[in-house]
Amino acid sequence: MTATPLPDGPSPRVLITAGPTAEDIDPVRFLTNRSSGRMGIELAEAVLRHGGTPILVLGPTHLQPSEGVRVVRVRSAENMNDAVQSHLAWADSLVMAAAVADYTPAEPLDVKLKKKDGDLILRLKRTPDILAGVRERTERQGKFIVGFSLDVGENLNEGRRKLCDKNLDLIVVNTTASFAADRETAHLIGRDWNESLGEITKAALADRILSCILDHTNGGRE
Repeated sequence: MTATPLPDGPSPRVLITAGPTAEDIDPVRFLTNRSSGRMGIELAEAVLRHGGTPILVLGPTHLQPSEGVRVVRVRSAENMNDAVQSHLAWADSLVMAAAVADYTPAEPLDVKLKKKDGDLILRLKRTPDILAGVRERTERQGKFIVGFSLDVGENLNEGRRKLCDKNLDLIVVNTTASFAADRETAHLIGRDWNESLGEITKAALADRILSCILDHTNGGRE
C-alpha cells in the first residue's frame, strides 16, 4: 500500500475498490474469483473525465487504468481493508466495486503444500467486513457510499437487504455473467428510489453511478 501524499484534487473525491482479492494458501496457490476490475476502472476514469479526483484501490488484474488515475495496488481482502481505512478520511464518496473474498485460509503456509494421498481439508476464516469498518468510523458521516450486489441472477430483494444492512446510499445489483464482460444488466436501488438500466455498457453504468454521486455532492437527491 502506498504511503505517498494524497492528491489535493477537486470534488468529487471518490475512493473506489475494484478487482478480485487473492487469498494465499501457500507461496504458489491462492483463492480468488473471476472479477477483472473493469467496472471499478471505468468508474475511476469517469470521475477523472468529469473533473473529479479518484483513488482506485485495485486487486490483482491484468487491466491497466489510464495514467491520470491514482492506483493503490493490493492483493488480499486484509490489504484492501487497510487501504480503504487509510484513505477514507480523504474521500467524500466510496464505491465498493471490488469482489472481495468472504473467506481466507486460516493458516496460510510459508512453504509449498506437498501433495499427499487422500483429500485435503482447508480451514477458512472470515475476511474483514470492509463496509462494517466504514460504518464504525466517524468520517463515514456525510459520505455517499455505493455498494454492489452480485448474484447468479438479478436478485433485487438481496440488493435491498444489503442496502439496509450495510447502511448504503446506493446499491448496484448485477449478475456474475458481467465478470470480464463489457456489458451487463444492472439495477440501481437507492434509499427511496430504484431504477432498472437493462443491458448497459460498464462505461455507461459508471457515468450513471457518478451522476448519483454528483447529485449528492451538489446537494441533490440522496
